[in-house]
Amino acid sequence: MEDMKYCLCCGEEVPFNVIERHEKRESQCIYCGFILDVQKLWECAEDAGKGYALVVDDSKYTRKIIEDILKENNFSAHVESLENGAALISTYSKLISENKPVDLAIIDLNMPVMDGLTAALTLRTLETKKKIAKVPIVFFSSEKADEHLKNRLQEFTPAIYVNKTNDPDPDKLAKRVEELVSYVLATYRQ
Repeated sequence: MEDMKYCLCCGEEVPFNVIERHEKRESQCIYCGFILDVQKLWECAEDAGKGYALVVDDSKYTRKIIEDILKENNFSAHVESLENGAALISTYSKLISENKPVDLAIIDLNMPVMDGLTAALTLRTLETKKKIAKVPIVFFSSEKADEHLKNRLQEFTPAIYVNKTNDPDPDKLAKRVEELVSYVLATYRQ
């Protein structure tokens, strides 16, 4: 029997390939290409876990679930909950101007005022302009990760995509968020 690993994107146990590139060893879902496991994918900053986690989603309920789980797992010293991409840019700009570390940004793709991809592109522009390290981004959305989206995500490295499903059951969403946080903790912490 083939070795299997759980894929957050597919939502099931899947066969995987192991790829070595850019001084990293990655296990990747053979169905969707989602990275399942990484050894030294992204170097964590010394301040990881001491700064801010930014949670951006237009659903107050989803933000609250993510925020609570991040706090319970002591992922960051502070968790900021924001409702759109414009609020993210404002908060992120303020934090970097005050030299406060940002551990992670969890961003919904589809939001009013400014969508997640536009917000992420603006984040990367600010980081380049200020010459600071790139904050890891987790795109957390119910949108299907098609080839176009997967190609776009490469522009935002370090970044991953996690599907939150369209299931309206709050228990299933909470379980999915817990899986996301477990994955994030394993990936961005050493």
